[in-house]
Amino acid sequence: MFSGVYDAAGAMVVQMNRVNNISNNIANVNTVGFKQERINMKTWSRIWGEANDRLPIMPDTAKAARFINETADSTPHLDKSYIDFSQGPFKHTGNRLDFAIEGRGFFLVLTKNGIRYTRDGQFTLTKDGTLVQRGTGYPVIGENYFRNGQLIKLNARNSLIRSDGTVIVDKNKIDTIAVRDFSNYSNLKKLPNHLFEPVNDQQPKKVNSFTLAGGYLEMSNVKIVREMVKLIEAQRSFERYQKVIDALGNDIMSDVVRNISKVT
Repeated sequence: MFSGVYDAAGAMVVQMNRVNNISNNIANVNTVGFKQERINMKTWSRIWGEANDRLPIMPDTAKAARFINETADSTPHLDKSYIDFSQGPFKHTGNRLDFAIEGRGFFLVLTKNGIRYTRDGQFTLTKDGTLVQRGTGYPVIGENYFRNGQLIKLNARNSLIRSDGTVIVDKNKIDTIAVRDFSNYSNLKKLPNHLFEPVNDQQPKKVNSFTLAGGYLEMSNVKIVREMVKLIEAQRSFERYQKVIDALGNDIMSDVVRNISKVT
């Protein structure tokens, strides 16, 4: 009976995580370049199999079973979050410094902590003409940065950024917007301001051929109707497991009362 309470409580934790995850997606439905997060559900049998394969002691023994159960019970989150990097829809803005990458790849911006990666192509110019990301003020990196450390500088009138990333000033090519990609997106960590940071020694690779949609922005890939349906499902599941715990709790208390009456 107690194991049933533990199982239901663990399931409630999972549903709480789902509600938080879905609520965050919904809150960012209009955020440029936002990538929704998902949760993989895990069963106890899958946890057992994965844990049993990595035990520091002899597997498939009573001692191993106690070790796995103690580990699982202390961590009731039976889920794993991941980022959905599917491309979001493009929105036409008409702004000559708004860009969306068609297909894979990321823009590079220079933060105080180094280079970070983003799908948010809302750009603007500073007073001295430096191309920066609107909102954060982070400089947008071009290929010259990797050669001589120079940033992209434009003038307001006689400048152009072509669909292949070529930066033209006074009819002369001065730079190319840098676009990079990664072989394994699971090694990208989400940061504030819809930025990403590679982890686990993931190295960016240069994208030599890409297409920028000028005057467009890639919007969030969140589908609001689907998220609302999932939110309702998660909330109802949480309520069902809560009722299970209430019912089991009543049964446990009834057993306790009966046993006490027998002793007295």
